[in-house]
Amino acid sequence: MTKTTIMNKITTNERYGAILKAREQLAEKYGNITVAGGCFVDCYFDKDFYDIDCFISYKDLKDEWKKQITNRRKNTHIVEVFRDTVDEYDIDIVVVDYSVSKHIRRFDQRFKQLWLDDKGLHITKGAVSDIAANRITVGVLNGPAIYFRVLRSARKYNMVIDDVDFFLMENFMSTLDYFILPKKYQHMKREFMPYRRPNRYLGRMIFKYSKLYWNTNAFYIPSWSLVKSILKPYMVLIDWKNIK
Repeated sequence: MTKTTIMNKITTNERYGAILKAREQLAEKYGNITVAGGCFVDCYFDKDFYDIDCFISYKDLKDEWKKQITNRRKNTHIVEVFRDTVDEYDIDIVVVDYSVSKHIRRFDQRFKQLWLDDKGLHITKGAVSDIAANRITVGVLNGPAIYFRVLRSARKYNMVIDDVDFFLMENFMSTLDYFILPKKYQHMKREFMPYRRPNRYLGRMIFKYSKLYWNTNAFYIPSWSLVKSILKPYMVLIDWKNIK
């Protein structure tokens, strides 16, 4: 499967028109908006979506919105998040302090590295490779929540999880308190198993681990309070019956 095939499948989906409309309206309101992520994957797999993620560099944001940013976030490239709606879609406008395309290339799930800007639709080579292989690989280990997001994507799109990435996520989760959710944690681990790609090679694992280590600052043992604050929004994902 080629890049052209994937792009054509996305742009010919009837839902793609709604994305174009939303970007056009939001660009007039906020500035040079970029739409990215899951909505394009939903178009590819012909699934409904109800929210659209948008990104904009702070320098491209219109002055009237810059004035509304009073308490700039610290220790993150995300300056602010505005919320809006277009038709029936909920919109998050994420303001970043550096290149939007660079931010998208650091999405933790590589197959979601697609974006639409004023120049058209773009996709990374990694995303092309993963979509063509129907697999999920991890680009950045940016927090414990990746464990849940990957499983949710695997179930939603019926994709497999690369075994090396599974091992790395397991290793990362082991840096947390194993007894946060003792029984439910084991249940989540069992849920992962059908989506694993049996392809473990020691050399490849070491290479991937070292690459992720340099790409992120996630390899540390967080405090108990930080762990609870990070995991709390994702506890709803434990109820797998509600995930379609």
